[in-house]
Amino acid sequence: MTRDSDPDTRRQQAADWFSRLGAPQVSSDDIRHFFEWRRDPDNARAYERIEALWSSSRRLADDPEIAALTAKTLGHAAPPTRARAVVSDLWKPLAGLACVLVVAGIAGVWALNRPLTYATSVGELRTVQLADGSRVVLDTDSRIRVRLGRDHRTILLDSGQALFVVATDKARPFTVQAGDTRVTALGTRFDVRRLERGARVTLVEGQVAVTAAHDGRDEDWRLAPGQQVVTAAARPAVSSVDANRAISWTTGRLVFEGTPIREAVAEVNRYSTRRIELRAPAIANIPVSGAFDTGDVDGFAAALTDLYGITVRRTDDGGLILDGGRPG
Repeated sequence: MTRDSDPDTRRQQAADWFSRLGAPQVSSDDIRHFFEWRRDPDNARAYERIEALWSSSRRLADDPEIAALTAKTLGHAAPPTRARAVVSDLWKPLAGLACVLVVAGIAGVWALNRPLTYATSVGELRTVQLADGSRVVLDTDSRIRVRLGRDHRTILLDSGQALFVVATDKARPFTVQAGDTRVTALGTRFDVRRLERGARVTLVEGQVAVTAAHDGRDEDWRLAPGQQVVTAAARPAVSSVDANRAISWTTGRLVFEGTPIREAVAEVNRYSTRRIELRAPAIANIPVSGAFDTGDVDGFAAALTDLYGITVRRTDDGGLILDGGRPG
């Protein structure tokens, strides 16, 4: 067996790269050499394991049992409080590779069996760079779980919405599961919104296959760029949409085009803890068009006031109540 094919050598190289890329300053040469090294599928998998172990192990730092085992392994006979402090010290940048391997060795079973979880709070947008080179942009109040294996890449969209920019890897299909809806893609960009029953899938570029349970059987759709399917609909069907408008939220903007005001209000509310309550049935179904910054409830309410003569009242918690109104 050659040195380069030795699994221990790959793990060491992966850990070295993980430490170097986590430094305060990383040169362009280092980044270029890293991607050349990671082009080897075995190297890529070794790096993914190190990254997964690090992320999962950090979440175990406050676990008293893990903390005690870690302290014992490091040769410290310490009470639980001191043990937790020892584990906490492991996360300092100077700890580097040794700390990853110590905790990984102790907590390996936990780390390998737990998916990585990423989430956003209300009004927050977050971009997550996955170990395979793919990128996920999480919308407000969203949560995903990520599993990257030898022969699969699986994302569970538990809630909210996300844009997926998928790195090509024909040996490992990229699948997003949103309830009963499954989206499979290779080298593509698409948006998935988790709904109460099903999901809304919008393809920006590339190609995806969508499968969902409907009326007791699985139905399949294949999307082309600029197409969308809502599996929660009574009769799901592929339709054409403005893909750029559909993902405008990724730039902090909400773009409405002929959207009923009641639906626009619901969408604006997703991005702020200051809620808008619509008490203006006369305008609820009127289509509205325009672009607004996410979280700008005052700007949105002001636009409706100018157009439809509604009355705006503020609640004690900073929310807005929209009353009255006249048809436009």
